[in-house]
Amino acid sequence: METTFAYNIEKVLQKKLAIYTELTSLLESETDYIVKMDVNSLWSVSTRKKELASDIERVRNSIIFLLDEQQIDHGMDMRTFNLEKIIKLLPLSAKEKASLEMIKIAIEGKRNQIRQIASSNRKYIQDYLGVIDGVISTITGGSKNQSYGRRGLSVSTIAPSFYGTKFGRGAATSLISARA
Repeated sequence: METTFAYNIEKVLQKKLAIYTELTSLLESETDYIVKMDVNSLWSVSTRKKELASDIERVRNSIIFLLDEQQIDHGMDMRTFNLEKIIKLLPLSAKEKASLEMIKIAIEGKRNQIRQIASSNRKYIQDYLGVIDGVISTITGGSKNQSYGRRGLSVSTIAPSFYGTKFGRGAATSLISARA
């Protein structure tokens, strides 16, 4: 990069990319912990994800600060932060902007990968909770629960048995007998 300002922007974007790369790796580890039902590791991952989210916010603030410092009118805050718009606003050469654009593309790729892994992890968790709920229902033979409907009225419901779930009898047998 030819200017100090461009170098500083690039350095902050590289830091953002590194954070997203770590978050991707963390989510991949989370997938393994979900499959293994390693609750302690899941808590550790959750704590680290919160730290990384704060780091991303700090990076965004740093970029906005750099723009403000150079008196570049951007009209953005944390809610309206847009990296593509920022790169277009920068008073840099085409070569410098192209370099920043490449980093932006890598960041977007990581963000998409993060969304996919996070979505998959949420699905795994829902599936495992369904299995656990089903096992408990099977063991207890289904239970009558009190719950509240839309209007706050108490409604009597029967908890679904494990056999009524998408996992079926074969899954119950496999889970209980520890067969794969």
